[in-house]
Amino acid sequence: MALTSSIGILPLGFTDEAFLSKLSERLGTILGQAVEILQSEAEPSHAFDSRRKQYSASDILKEISSKRASGSGKIIGITDVDLYVSGLNFVFGQAHLRGGAAVISLARLRPSFYREDEDNKLLFSRAVKEAVHELGHTYGLTHCSDRGCVMSFSNSIRDVDLKGKNFCESCKRRYDEILRRENCP
Repeated sequence: MALTSSIGILPLGFTDEAFLSKLSERLGTILGQAVEILQSEAEPSHAFDSRRKQYSASDILKEISSKRASGSGKIIGITDVDLYVSGLNFVFGQAHLRGGAAVISLARLRPSFYREDEDNKLLFSRAVKEAVHELGHTYGLTHCSDRGCVMSFSNSIRDVDLKGKNFCESCKRRYDEILRRENCP
């Protein structure tokens, strides 16, 4: 998988090209990096747990990591399947801390999951927040106690809605420093 920019979006069974294009643009603006949409792959059926009726985020991350060329940029998988990790009922996403792979799911970000009217603007806002959050982890950022910071932990959809899409001042300084170190020869 040849990644020619800093961040690649890997659609996993999700094919809304307009959504992906807009997400790519927004992530590039927020993170200050080049973002590209990679060739779509099938829904991650290998990660399905039939007892839980959910998909293992950890198994999906392993698959994404195995496709990533050593030393290349970050890759974030985007899927519409419900994710979990061991010990939790669900996750909106997962990432390798200081690694190259992340994944988010749109399943629980959709208002319809909560029996509300579908709202594409709200879905997009939530997706941006979770993508920035998980990509932040790949750069080494941990959870932030500032509830408005995008790096704040989201235990519920309400937490996602309450936080912003940007880093707080402290996390932004750390992110900028990490990028400077990564880009220095």
